[in-house]
Amino acid sequence: MNRYTIKYEFLNTLYNGYAIFFGAIFPVLLIHLIIGGTLSDVPKEFLKEASTAIFLGMAMYIPLASIFLSHSATYSNELDKNIPERLVLFGFPEQEILLNKLVSNYIFFTFCIIIYLAGTLPFIDIFKPKFKAIALWILCLYILAGILLILAHGIATLIRKFGPTYGISMALYFIFLILGGYMGLPVSKLPKALRYISDLLPTTQLGSDYLDFWVGRDYNFAPLIQSMIFFLALSLVILISAFKIRGRKN
Repeated sequence: MNRYTIKYEFLNTLYNGYAIFFGAIFPVLLIHLIIGGTLSDVPKEFLKEASTAIFLGMAMYIPLASIFLSHSATYSNELDKNIPERLVLFGFPEQEILLNKLVSNYIFFTFCIIIYLAGTLPFIDIFKPKFKAIALWILCLYILAGILLILAHGIATLIRKFGPTYGISMALYFIFLILGGYMGLPVSKLPKALRYISDLLPTTQLGSDYLDFWVGRDYNFAPLIQSMIFFLALSLVILISAFKIRGRKN
């Protein structure tokens, strides 16, 4: 890992205009549209809490778009053109390529988080959390972003074609949003089986479910920790399986 390969990976991500728009700009526009439009009928005493819940929920678009969708599209396109194989010939193992991509994507993710906070906090009225609440939330966002990158890398490595990889990633993207209650259908309205799956996703736990801890109410950390462990284990299984399957084929 060195600054040249990290710069290459960062510029590779930055050149994808849709990653900047959907990962940084779109969540800001969406939260202003929702708060300015749909919350106009909410009683004043509940408006602040509703705005806070939307602020936490819309933030889930950032890792899903800027990391998961972006990396799956970028890396599958590289695999389609045999670019990683050329890098391996120059002495870059797959694990080091993944580490470089993780660092560069974290830099890009930080850029998206800054835009989201700068575009929302000065303009919307939400509960101001204690330092530990926002620090833990941001830390969990970075952990989630890393897990999503591992998942995207595994899917792309396994399929190695841009079209099918992007189609599967886009389907998973909308599934995560629907199960998290960020597409207009609350989690409480989902069928019981889907609610159980939703509880296993960090995107659900870090969204509106995190509101209790944010505002200082009693909060059970067990579902959040369990969802992180489950999602990380699932992503690692897919990544390791992809490495083994593709390694045997190679």
